[in-house]
Amino acid sequence: HNGLVAAAYLAKGGKKVCVLERRHVIGGAAVTEEIIPGFKFSRASYVLGLLRPKVYNDLELKVKQ
Repeated sequence: HNGLVAAAYLAKGGKKVCVLERRHVIGGAAVTEEIIPGFKFSRASYVLGLLRPKVYNDLELKVKQ
């Protein structure tokens, strides 16, 4: 999420950005994957809980409850 947040701030500031994905799955830590057959997990469930409220406000993100 750090790269996505940085890219969003740069784009909001008028910069042209390109975000590249290293893995075969698009979304980095913000994806849901089947890690154990039959069980899907959100890799970002813990990390995104730590995202600062200022980032949500600055980027006009909605908090899913």
